[in-house]
Formats: sequence, structure tokens, C-alpha cells
Amino acid sequence: MEAPTIKFSRKDSAKFFKTLNKRVNDYFKENNIKKTGNWKLYLKSAVMFTMFLAPYFLILTLNLPNWANLLLTITMGVGMAGVGMNVMHDGNHGSYSTKKWVNKLMGSSIYILAGNVYNWQVQHNVLHHTYTNIPEHDEDLEAGRILRFSKHAKWHRFHKFQHYYSIFLYGLLTFNWAIT
Repeated sequence: MEAPTIKFSRKDSAKFFKTLNKRVNDYFKENNIKKTGNWKLYLKSAVMFTMFLAPYFLILTLNLPNWANLLLTITMGVGMAGVGMNVMHDGNHGSYSTKKWVNKLMGSSIYILAGNVYNWQVQHNVLHHTYTNIPEHDEDLEAGRILRFSKHAKWHRFHKFQHYYSIFLYGLLTFNWAIT
């Protein structure tokens, strides 16, 4: 199956964004939901930073057996992913706090993940959110041939089993992201 050609109307894009923003704002208002973080987000942030940093310092300061270091490294990886997918992400979207400096600080946590705020904001906020899930436009859909994120991507027989191996390989995308 060939992916359809996607075209964007440039005639009245301002009207589209105005309508979209109004609907999003109405949703938050009607459901009495804050647009920024609450105590649950702050607790999750504390847990993720602890899962990331505590094992790091334990590995550096204690002489532990290899199996313990492995468990701590796995815990650290989960914490690292949590900081990136939650704290840093929400900070760089400006939705972590009502205070701009707090958003900037939380968004800057990308630096301890070997990333760069500017690069992430361009790649994610501009390239991803402008064309969310649109094949050949959203770079987040491109994960090589091993993982398939869209029904429009070329299908290979091994994709039938990606629900088993994707959890391991998805983590490797971070290396690709950090290097490129």
C-alpha cells in the first residue's frame, strides 16, 4: 500500500491554528484542568530524578558486585528515560510550571541526558509538532527499518515480532538521537 500524498492548505492556516487553540483552551476550561503541572507531575519528577541520579552516585561511590551494578544501571536507564520523556519534555513545552524560569530549568535537564535544548526544540516542537504523525514529514516516524511506527512505512516480515523486540531497540534510538 502506497502512502497518500499529503497536502497542506496555506490559504488560511491562521484560522486553523486559531480554531485549534480555542478548542484546546475550551477543553481545559470545561474540564477544570490546569495547563501546567500539578503535585503529581512534581512527585513524578522527583522519582525520575532519584531513579536516574541515585544509582549513578551509588555506582561511583560503592564497591558493589556486578549483578548489583547491572540492576542499578537498569534503574538509572529507566530514570533517564523518565526525565527525558516527562520532565525535560514538559519543561521545553512550557507546561511544567506557570513560571518561565522553572520551565527553562526543567527543560535544561536535557543537558544531563547528553542532549541540547535548542536542537530538541527545533526537532520536536517544530519538525514533529508541525507535522505530527504525517509520513515523510514527521521525523519521529523515521526509526530505520527495524521499527515501524506508521502503517505507511514499508513492512518487513520481522515487523510481525516488533512488539517483542521494540522495547530493547527503542532505547537505542537515544544513542542515534544523541550522536546525530
